[in-house]
Amino acid sequence: MNESYNEFQERVARIYKKQGSRKLSRKNSRAIYKQGQDGYTVIRGAAPRRSFPWLGLMLVVATFFGVKGAVMANIGPDFYKSQVNGLVPSTLLEQAHRWTMQPDPVSGWVAKQIRLFS
Repeated sequence: MNESYNEFQERVARIYKKQGSRKLSRKNSRAIYKQGQDGYTVIRGAAPRRSFPWLGLMLVVATFFGVKGAVMANIGPDFYKSQVNGLVPSTLLEQAHRWTMQPDPVSGWVAKQIRLFS
């Protein structure tokens, strides 16, 4: 048993030596543990996480069109369009606001679906 303990300690020392002096961050601390045919547990690094939260972005876009469609369904598409056209943009931020609030096919479809089910 003493021989297997020494072998284990040598393996652990090699692992720490490979890692060097870098600290384990949250990203690097994920690991996959597998037991090999010889009975040893092999520790492998997990796949890296995605760098950009695409799911969060899609949820924001879906929420944007959903809220815009709900407003269009509530006040009517003609009144909504007249209100957006009444905005007088002077700054770049106001121009971006007017451009994003213009009626579009996706918001119109959402408004039709809301009116259909309410």
